[in-house]
Amino acid sequence: MSTNQIDAKITELDKAMKKMREAMLALPNRLGGFGKQHTDAARKVATMITTVEAARPLFDTDRRRPKARR
Repeated sequence: MSTNQIDAKITELDKAMKKMREAMLALPNRLGGFGKQHTDAARKVATMITTVEAARPLFDTDRRRPKARR
């Protein structure tokens, strides 16, 4: 997976989370605990995004760049 694909997926996920937040504004407060579920899901998605962004160098498949020495 290239970094461009990772960027595209993260952008799509960010847009989806924003749409879900906008949809929540139309719901009455505390409707069946949905707010807490949304908060929990948003935290998990944020954790996943930061993990993927931290691992971005591992996904880099550009063969023209010299590899780092260890």
